[in-house]
Amino acid sequence: MKYNAITATVHMAVYIIRSLANIIIMVPWITCGIIIGIIHKEAGCGIIFSWNRFFLKFSGIEVRIQNDNEPSEILSGCVFTLLGQTSLLDGHVGVCAIPRPCRGIVNLEYAMIPIFGWGMWVFCYILIRQWSWQSKRVLSKVDKFLKIGGNLWVSIEGRRSKNGTRSPYKKGPVVMAIKSQAKIIPVIINGTRECLGYGQWRIREGVVTVRLLNAISTKGMTYEDREGLVRQLSYIAEKEFSN
Repeated sequence: MKYNAITATVHMAVYIIRSLANIIIMVPWITCGIIIGIIHKEAGCGIIFSWNRFFLKFSGIEVRIQNDNEPSEILSGCVFTLLGQTSLLDGHVGVCAIPRPCRGIVNLEYAMIPIFGWGMWVFCYILIRQWSWQSKRVLSKVDKFLKIGGNLWVSIEGRRSKNGTRSPYKKGPVVMAIKSQAKIIPVIINGTRECLGYGQWRIREGVVTVRLLNAISTKGMTYEDREGLVRQLSYIAEKEFSN
């Protein structure tokens, strides 16, 4: 019993030291990315992404990518759509699997988190839910970005699950894809909840798998097809998560 208590104390001390070191490193790293991003967007994104990779490795998280698509499938100008969001780590892990240039979409509340959230302003489109005109402006920017071959990362639920169950799917990602006639790449992430579950603060080491499911073409689809496409994604998720 005494040995277990000592071991637990040592593990906690190591975690605290690691967390403090991560924060000390994160502040200047992300700040540099923000400053460079003001001058050159892609260079700033590169700095933010490099910190993201460091953060995952430093935290003991190994990211494995499984691509179900054929090698001939060109993954550019796509909307990478996360079908189940269970952890704050999902975004960190997900962007590791997306070919660059890529952008994400986050809510203003998340982007206002000091230092880390501020870095989101460099490579994410910030969505203010209460401002419909701002949402339209973001959609216009996303459309232009996808049409020049950029990739978009977005969660179709819009929020994390507390217990692993899926929330109702939003139509936003589908509408974006249809508007740009972009391919949708459904994404399944396994392992992040075990590393950092809802309401937890301690990151545990582990292996996380990002699975890129078969691309769904939106060529020829219109706004009226959005409901059917959401149902298709829901069916895919139901099938995958039941295995």
